[in-house]
Amino acid sequence: MHFGTPTQHQKECFTRVVKGVIGISSAIFPNGTNGHQLDCLARRSLWNCGLDYLHGTGHGVGSFLNVHEGPQGISYKTSATDVPIEAGMFLSDEPGYYKDGEFGMRIENIVFTKSIQREHNFRNRGFLTFEEVTLVPIQTKLIDASLLTAEEVTWLNDYHMRCRNIVGEELERQGRTNALKWLHRETNPLG
Repeated sequence: MHFGTPTQHQKECFTRVVKGVIGISSAIFPNGTNGHQLDCLARRSLWNCGLDYLHGTGHGVGSFLNVHEGPQGISYKTSATDVPIEAGMFLSDEPGYYKDGEFGMRIENIVFTKSIQREHNFRNRGFLTFEEVTLVPIQTKLIDASLLTAEEVTWLNDYHMRCRNIVGEELERQGRTNALKWLHRETNPLG
């Protein structure tokens, strides 16, 4: 959360991090795909302008309540325990960027892996995608919309509508009008 007025550089960096979140969250990939094969989808926009981050993009979230529970994960590193991502797995989607001594940013969403039907099914492998479980608005005052594609704007607006509808319904039920006003303000459509 940024409490002041972001610089243009901060907005560019944050927008590239958002593009990484969208890259992972909207990925469609065949069964048998490992997390290290998806990692570049989160880093692509940062790499395009010479930036990067030094941590993995995602980790498993599981049944024993460990913070980083594998064996599944999304990282630029390969490991002996690297396993294919499977339907039913929960992972974090958390690209970031850190400028030493100045600022840092990371968006961490939890995603659920699910099967998805495609027009074709090469060698009957089947395909997977992710569904966002975390429903917290992404702060749009930090976004430079000129860096987003039309598809990315649609993804962000759809995500914010899910936040507004699902979380908003619960806030209404609880009578939390100030929180509901904040949610509506933070989920206004972009573009």
